[in-house]
Amino acid sequence: MDDMFKQIVETMNKTVLKDIHFDAKQKENVRQVIYKRKKKFPIKPTLNYLLPIAVACLFFVGTSYYVTTEMEIFSREEQTAGLNTNKGDVPPGPKVETNFYTPPAQEESYEDMTKEDVVTKLLNTVDYFYTATGKFEDYSIYNDDSDSKSVTEYKISIKNEIGGYQKNTPQSDDKETGYEEFINEFIYNEEKVWLKQNINYTYKVLDYQSTPTRDPITPEEAFNLELKDIYSDKANFRETPEISPGGNSLFPYEITASYLRNTELWDIEKQNEELLGHNTIVLYGKMDEQVINRFKMKRTTDTFRFWVDKDTGILVKYETYDADGQLTGYLHPESLEVNIPIDPQDFVPNLDGYTPFVPYGKKPELDSKEEKIEAVDTNKEDTEAIVDLMRKDLPFLYEFTHPDLEISSASYMEFEEKFSHAYLTYIPKNEAGIVYVTAYHQDSFMRPSNNFDVITGKQLELFTLNGIEWKSYELKDVLGAKFIGMKGDYIYEVVSQKISLEEMKALLESFHPVN
Repeated sequence: MDDMFKQIVETMNKTVLKDIHFDAKQKENVRQVIYKRKKKFPIKPTLNYLLPIAVACLFFVGTSYYVTTEMEIFSREEQTAGLNTNKGDVPPGPKVETNFYTPPAQEESYEDMTKEDVVTKLLNTVDYFYTATGKFEDYSIYNDDSDSKSVTEYKISIKNEIGGYQKNTPQSDDKETGYEEFINEFIYNEEKVWLKQNINYTYKVLDYQSTPTRDPITPEEAFNLELKDIYSDKANFRETPEISPGGNSLFPYEITASYLRNTELWDIEKQNEELLGHNTIVLYGKMDEQVINRFKMKRTTDTFRFWVDKDTGILVKYETYDADGQLTGYLHPESLEVNIPIDPQDFVPNLDGYTPFVPYGKKPELDSKEEKIEAVDTNKEDTEAIVDLMRKDLPFLYEFTHPDLEISSASYMEFEEKFSHAYLTYIPKNEAGIVYVTAYHQDSFMRPSNNFDVITGKQLELFTLNGIEWKSYELKDVLGAKFIGMKGDYIYEVVSQKISLEEMKALLESFHPVN
């Protein structure tokens, strides 16, 4: 019995009586009250004994009820907890992923920056963030009044957990182009690189090769480059990922070295401006005439404005304007998040419905249904004979008619299904470079070739020439360019080596149908 009362007292001390304390003053007040009651209301000796006993009984009865109730509640909770452990009785909570990579949180900067500060960060963004995800639309008008517009979505991790994803969707009028939306997807991780295209629903896969780390570059080093070398091997800019999601936004090395090279033509317009939750510094200036001419921008382009994230150097937004303030180009962001947690599974592609190319380095066996007709490259007469045959047999054939280009070889393959592939190789008269051309039906199998399966950099523009809708790409780590075009059911690929993208685009104006 004594143990039970002790347990009850301990329970009360821990619950209902835990906040009640009697000090000396309170004890004295109680004694005074009792003393006064004794003087005013004399109580008989019998009642003096019965009253404390009755109070004690009521006290213990109430306490017992309280403890019993609490014990029943605890018991029910334990029983319920026990039931919840049974599979199927209660839906499980959200699964906690343990493989997410969480980088250090981004901290916005509000300190004033100088011109040198902001240019240095623009040229070395790779040092200032770990992960990024975003979406933007970019638009350009060129000096021939052609234009291009595309939407880019990306996610990238450049430290610790290496990988990236980019989806590029050109914005065009399907009624004009004659084909459905042309989507490129690029995915890579520390093991593989995947390139997906929805024209033929095919993909290529390569082994991942890490980009060597390069030393930080100064504004002086970047601005000493000649404009013609900005996109060449002579430009020793900082390293970029295997594929550069976000291009001009996350790694704005080339656009910085071009637009900001003349520091007298631009200034800091505003030190702090909020944009998409980031604190940016705003630059505004006049376009250098040499830059306009070199990159074939719309000739009325007069000024530009940059919004640069202060803590990372990311070019969040940019615009170019004519003398009337009308836009001639822009990169408008829809979202940008920096140093967010990354799931490595985002860097593993979904290849459902896509057909792989034959792996690089492995020459496929010819299908039993195909015949191969090829020219001998060293025999000019044979080459001319093959070209004449192609002109007769292939109504979809296009050729370069520019006087500076000469055909050096030609070949094509015929399939029993009436699909044919045409191949032409051109060499400039000054022998400075080479141009490869292929044309084929979109439903046919494209035989892998090292001449065309080159590693491309960022997609640059969408334009139309001579009835073909083209997309242009810079080549990765070499001087040259790649163009992929479509007209009706046929695809045209043009790859140049040692001929710049600007020069190659000019040559494309002479790319005409034969028939």
